[in-house]
Amino acid sequence: MEEARGLITEEKTEKAWVRWVKRTLLAGVLAHPRRLSWLMSLMRLGDRVGLKRLLSVVSPSLGRVSALMPPIPPPRPLPKRFEAMGPMKKRVALFSGCIASHVFGDVNEATARVLQRNGYEVVVPRDQVCCGALHLHNGLPDVGRTLAAANIRAFGDVDEIIVNAAGCGAALAEYGDLLHDDPRARSFGSRVVDISLFLVREGFEAPVAPPEPKTVRVAYDAPCHLIHAQGVKDEPRELLSRIPGVELVDHPNPERCCGSAGIYNVTHYDMSMEVLDSKMEDLSPVAPDLIATGNPGCHIQLSEGVRRSKLHASVVHPVVLLDKAYRASES
Repeated sequence: MEEARGLITEEKTEKAWVRWVKRTLLAGVLAHPRRLSWLMSLMRLGDRVGLKRLLSVVSPSLGRVSALMPPIPPPRPLPKRFEAMGPMKKRVALFSGCIASHVFGDVNEATARVLQRNGYEVVVPRDQVCCGALHLHNGLPDVGRTLAAANIRAFGDVDEIIVNAAGCGAALAEYGDLLHDDPRARSFGSRVVDISLFLVREGFEAPVAPPEPKTVRVAYDAPCHLIHAQGVKDEPRELLSRIPGVELVDHPNPERCCGSAGIYNVTHYDMSMEVLDSKMEDLSPVAPDLIATGNPGCHIQLSEGVRRSKLHASVVHPVVLLDKAYRASES
């Protein structure tokens, strides 16, 4: 169904130039780590010279879409290996993602440090590539299969493959269905686990200090690909509840989509913003200090929602809060 949806969308509803741009970026850039790094360098330069403001003048619609992308920070490559603190429990691998590794490198760093602190040796395979989710969702299944085969080779036989991005985790876990003739694909998918599920399942050290000087009100919003695709529902909230100084606040419909949906907020901007505005109508009344979510696309979309609704809040990954509490405990 996923492959058919992507192909039908391309044939029936997308303009020719949209298909060309999408295929160029997804197949020509996103699937190639070095080209993606070059693009991110250009975007970082664009941030410095005010390219987004220029785009909004030249084309308001293009300006609105480009404004969704957060500033690109300087590159901070992860080491190949993080040694476990104390007796080693297990050797795990970290899936760092493609765009996420450039835009949300702090989440990868926090994930590695949290695992390291809890007794896990963390390896970061250098040959890993994009998970292929965006390609599979957008009518490029052959590219998705090529990326899947490359990741299976890159990760080898580590005990677990830790993922902190819900969309990537869902795609990686389904490699067995995507490459059903490859017995390694089924084994690969069975070893993929979200960071919150892994920590709660295996047990983790509770921090003794809060991440912030004062109590912070945190609203957890569930990514669709985490709760619906992977069935991870309670673990992120349990992780957050064990961080000192975090007050979990409930809001209506936390399991409803925020409207990001991969690149839906780019290809269907107006509809995506309608979904987002509905989400913010649920979040705004509870006035959280932080909105926690476990997916980079949701992070970007909810940050736009905060801006649109003029809500005084920031968006954060749960593991970043846990890491921050650990570091506060050490100081």
